[in-house]
Amino acid sequence: MQEESFRLGRYQVGDQILIGQIEGDFIKVVCERDELNQALEAAVPANPDARKIALSDVVMLPPVDPHARIFAVAVNYHAHGAEASAKPPERPLAFYKAPTNFVGHEGVLNPDRKLTSRFDYEGEIGVVIGKRCKSVSVADALDYVVGVCALNDGSARDLTRVPAGQGWWPDWTAAKGLDEASALGPAITCGAQVVDAVRKRSLNITTRLNGEVVQDCSMKEMIFSTEEIIATLSSYMVLLPGDIIATGTPAGVGIARNRFLISGDDLSVEVSGLDILRVKVA
Repeated sequence: MQEESFRLGRYQVGDQILIGQIEGDFIKVVCERDELNQALEAAVPANPDARKIALSDVVMLPPVDPHARIFAVAVNYHAHGAEASAKPPERPLAFYKAPTNFVGHEGVLNPDRKLTSRFDYEGEIGVVIGKRCKSVSVADALDYVVGVCALNDGSARDLTRVPAGQGWWPDWTAAKGLDEASALGPAITCGAQVVDAVRKRSLNITTRLNGEVVQDCSMKEMIFSTEEIIATLSSYMVLLPGDIIATGTPAGVGIARNRFLISGDDLSVEVSGLDILRVKVA
């Protein structure tokens, strides 16, 4: 893995989707095809002589391969569990999100409003798998991580519970799986330095709604470490290059504030040392 950090993303230029590395106001083309998983597995920066395209000439797509999986961890910050009146789970608890759920940096969150009127944000730190792994140990788990990204796990709170007689069943597929309700980007920051920050839990996450800080927390407050999460998920199934694990959201979500997202809102998610993810709400 490279010592120097570099940022890989997906970009659209006309009808072409390509993989590039951000350098200032340009991207250097890493791959002329939409093959982010392969670029992450290779984990090498762009060739110095690579084709350059101005950032102003591209659309920034979410940096997730159409064939990748996104696993999101629930109730993984102590204070968030407390605000939800939820006891911490005894092992990492995760659900699945699809690539189509996400928009990219400077995109527009646009869930189907016929399905939800209680649309919420959850700022998160995403870790990205760079090598195929199965049943890895906690000690070795970060050897399979290639990078980190900022993520918003859009949540339709009114779809979380399905009535069943006097009780209810949880439905995270509906609540967390609306297309264009979540955001990811601007790019994946790759390299040993950022992986070491995950190991040290030195990253901080800050979510802002219309400029106001609504979430601000350190990874040190996580219930389960990234290593424990990867070890648990890889015990169930093979993890593949390009898969993303959203490691949980801290306290301050909209449902706890009785403030759901409305049209015109500006939302940003900042992970220390990474580019800020910014989106608007349709």
